[in-house]
Amino acid sequence: MREVLKNEKLRLLLGFFSVSFIIVLFLLVVHEVSSKFNITDFKREIEINYGSDFKEKPGRVCYGSNIYCSDVEISVQGNVDTNKIGRYELIYTYKYKKKKMNLKQVVIVSDIEAPKITIDTSAASICPNDKIVNSDNIVAQAIDNLDGDISDKINIKVEGDYLVFTVSDSSDNVAEEKVSIVKQDTEAPKISLVGDEQITLTVGEKYKELGASAIDNCDNVKVEIKNNVDTSKKGTYKVVYSSKDDSGNISTKERTVLVENKKEVKSSSTNKTSTTSNKKKGLTCTTDYVASNKTKSGSKVIYLTFDDGPSKHTARLLDVLKKYNVKVTFFVTGFGEDSIIKREYDEGHTVALHTYTHNYKTVYSSVEAYYNDLYKIRDRVKRITGVESNIIRFPGGSSNTVSRITPGLMSCLVKDVQAKGFHYFDWNVSSGDAGATTSTSKVYSNVVNGLRSDVSVVLQHDSKGYSVDAVEKIIQYGLSHGYTFKALDENSYGAHHGVNN
Repeated sequence: MREVLKNEKLRLLLGFFSVSFIIVLFLLVVHEVSSKFNITDFKREIEINYGSDFKEKPGRVCYGSNIYCSDVEISVQGNVDTNKIGRYELIYTYKYKKKKMNLKQVVIVSDIEAPKITIDTSAASICPNDKIVNSDNIVAQAIDNLDGDISDKINIKVEGDYLVFTVSDSSDNVAEEKVSIVKQDTEAPKISLVGDEQITLTVGEKYKELGASAIDNCDNVKVEIKNNVDTSKKGTYKVVYSSKDDSGNISTKERTVLVENKKEVKSSSTNKTSTTSNKKKGLTCTTDYVASNKTKSGSKVIYLTFDDGPSKHTARLLDVLKKYNVKVTFFVTGFGEDSIIKREYDEGHTVALHTYTHNYKTVYSSVEAYYNDLYKIRDRVKRITGVESNIIRFPGGSSNTVSRITPGLMSCLVKDVQAKGFHYFDWNVSSGDAGATTSTSKVYSNVVNGLRSDVSVVLQHDSKGYSVDAVEKIIQYGLSHGYTFKALDENSYGAHHGVNN
């Protein structure tokens, strides 16, 4: 009996091992048949940031089946230069014993990082109407991983109660920063009188109002005039000029009018109102007014001035000036669009007077004809900007010879315009764009080679496209060589020429 049981156990054990062997053999066959390279997390194309660290990304790979998967050898061909934008190819080779597989991966190096903006707005001043008053005092810097310093490309605007700074790099990555602001205007308008602060008249002489202009840091303002002048009797009278901005800030300025008996009026070389007539020449103008040419103050200052606009080229000139926050002077004419003159004024440039018609034959036919033309362009500027400009440039400059159609005219006008409260400006650096120069490169070289070590008043024409094209390089040269750019005002150096008529 025991022998029988022993044989039965042995038979069962042999059967178990036989079945197990068959199962193992089956599994080995299945494993061998289904074995392959198993790959996960492999990307055929990846994008990485310019300048970043790069490590090969071959994915997770093994060789085998669901039953068992063995580690494999991995090698790579090709390289990636993260400091150079472009497309790179890597070939990954996977080996297990005699088995081998290749996979290609494309690595794209591109600039996907936005610039970093740092801002200091502690000196910022924002008007209630969203005008940024002193943008020159706002310190904003933008550094890009690819382009470097792109601070000159920062755009600043007001949105609600925030000052918004945006900048885009050459790869169109945009950065934006917002700073909360307080809008306020505590500064009153500044009033400038046309003519002298004191005028002397004789009893019975008619008082002629010369007017005044006002400029406000925030708003377009007007000047209200009140006077009690009575020239029928001797006395001291006051003309009061006042201006109020939209925030209620008010400023006033006075002109004194002395009315004296005829015998009390003394002739003086400083009396700016005395005139004489030269009937032979048909001229009536000031003879004892000493024409001034203001002294140069400061050093390495460039006054860019543009005649004969506005034109179809002026808008893109304004874009360049805005990019570098450079202020200039536009001596405008009766041509072009009102909206461009308004933009010149709104963006902080000096809008000055050149001529309405720019017709030499008409303008210089007489003193009266000159003033008719001048007052017409002054009226246009005032209608557009709300400000009565008293900064002028004679057509052809004060040294022109075309005025000889009326002998002695310029000798008369250079004194007379100043006696009437105008400030005239010539130039001491010529771009040549009014003559034979017709290329951008020549305009540039004429200007930079003509710059002075103190004050440079540069003549260009925004009616000439090739001259406008030179402005950005001129600005870059000036800034890199220690120059300051300014717009002309009443106290600027006039660069007066010698009068030839």
